[in-house]
Order: sequence, then C-alpha cells, then structure tokens
Amino acid sequence: MADVTLRPMTLGQVLDTTFSLYKRNFWLFAGITALPFLLVLLFQIIVAAVDSPIGRAGQSTAISTNLIGRVVAGAAIGVIFYLVILGYTQAATIFAVSDLYLARSATVRGSFGKVGPKILRIMLIFFIAIIAGILAIFVVSLAVGILVGIFRSPLLIFPALIVLAVPVLIVFCRLALWIPSAMLENVGAVSSFQRSMHLTQGYALQIFLIYLLVGALTYAAILIFQLPFFAIAAKAAAAHQALPFGIALLQHLGGFVSNVLVGPIGTIAISLMYYNLRVRKEAFDIQHLMNSLQATPSSGAAATM
Repeated sequence: MADVTLRPMTLGQVLDTTFSLYKRNFWLFAGITALPFLLVLLFQIIVAAVDSPIGRAGQSTAISTNLIGRVVAGAAIGVIFYLVILGYTQAATIFAVSDLYLARSATVRGSFGKVGPKILRIMLIFFIAIIAGILAIFVVSLAVGILVGIFRSPLLIFPALIVLAVPVLIVFCRLALWIPSAMLENVGAVSSFQRSMHLTQGYALQIFLIYLLVGALTYAAILIFQLPFFAIAAKAAAAHQALPFGIALLQHLGGFVSNVLVGPIGTIAISLMYYNLRVRKEAFDIQHLMNSLQATPSSGAAATM
C-alpha cells in the first residue's frame, strides 16, 4: 500500500504528509542522513583533535602562521567534501520519497544505489547555484549602494535591500525542484532548471513557507543540541584559548544529531511538492494509474505462460 495518496494536495496536506511519512519511515530517513554525515563528523573530529591544545602542543606561532595556506586549502576541500555529502543525502532521500510515493519498497542501500554518477549532476547544480548566488548578492549590494549614493540617505538601505532581495528570493523558491527534477526525470542541469521553473510557477509562496518552517525547525534543533557549546566556544575565543577537545567533540555530535533529526524533513517536503505539482499541472496521478494498468496484464500473462 502506498504511503502517499496520489492526488492534488494543499500546502497543509503536503506538510501533514511530510511528517506522517517521516514518522512512519523514521529509520529509513535517519539512516540515509546518518551514513554520509558520519564521514563529516569524523572529519570534524580529526580537525578538532589537531586544533585542540593537545594537538597544538609543540607547535610555534610562526609555524602556525606558515600553515595559513594549507588551512585555506583544507577549508576549500572541506566545503567540497560537505557539498558531495549533502548532494548524496538529498538525492538518496528524494529517491526514497519517490519509492514510497509510488508504492515501491525503499531501503537505505537502494536509495543510495540510485544516485551513482548522478552526483556529478548535483555538484554541477550546486556550482551554478553558488555562482548565481554570489552574483545576486553582488548585484543587490551594488544596486543598494547606488540608490543610497543617489538619494544620500542611509535610511534607504534596509527598504532598498528588502525590495531588491524579494525577486532573488522568488527565484530561489522557484528553483526548489531543480534537484528532484534532475534525479527523478534523469535530465541534465539545464533541463531540470527549466522543469523547476515550470512546475513552481504560481507556487513560490508555498515553497517559501516550507523553507520557513524547515528553517524554524533547524533553528530549534541548534538551540537544543548546539547552543550551550557555541557559548563555550565563544568564551574560549574571547579569551584567545583553544576549545578543549571534549567540548568540540560534543559540539560536533550535537550538529550530527541535528542533521539526522531535522535534515530529512525539508527534502521530504520538497519531494512531495514535486509530485504534488506534477499531479496538479500534468495529471501525473492519471499517468501513473494508466501505466500501472498497462503493466498488470503483462505481469498476469507472463505468470500464466
């Protein structure tokens, strides 16, 4: 029996189905998120051990200064590593939601197995999105600076920033289905970009509300699992002291738990929104029903032969 009914859903129904699906398949989604982020946790623990007072023992300030280039390179590698992990996690979660939506069995191994080389497509999407985001920030900042310079009023900064940021935010919400389209329809970055823009037309506000809810849940998880350690880290930084390894370990463990508990929710909601909009705009429910009916006689005929 399908975990999700193939029918048009309101935003409230999408969110209700998201949490129901998450609750009924908690270990599936937690496993998908936990496995790759264990690698991130291991990387963070190694960095924390090197950066701890014990790891720094015997190192001079001059040597640490000479290692700035290596630290920057290591940070860049860490960002790329994190994006790869994030891409794998999102794609595997999307495939798991798709299997549950279409009444197929879903497993952690099977969901990751469907990603494969498609991770390169996700990395290309991430790269394009990051470059576009940097350009958008630059253009908005430049436009705000020009307006403030023309009218010579610093009071215009925030209103102008809000007005100019709204179109950027709308485009960001319209691209929410970029990765689901690329994975589930097996198309390239450009085609999936066009698919996302088509499917989300008229639904940017609903997607924004989904992002807002996920952001609130993420913030709550940070407050619960990481805030105490952030306070200790800030106190250590103010005193120009290295953070003790034990505290750093607990901080990273808190981040790991936050990712596992909250991370899947946004991807589940967006994946359901993808199918919801396909049902609304392309009658995907009827298409799927017809395909199922066409497949059933074939299976029966094969069984009798």
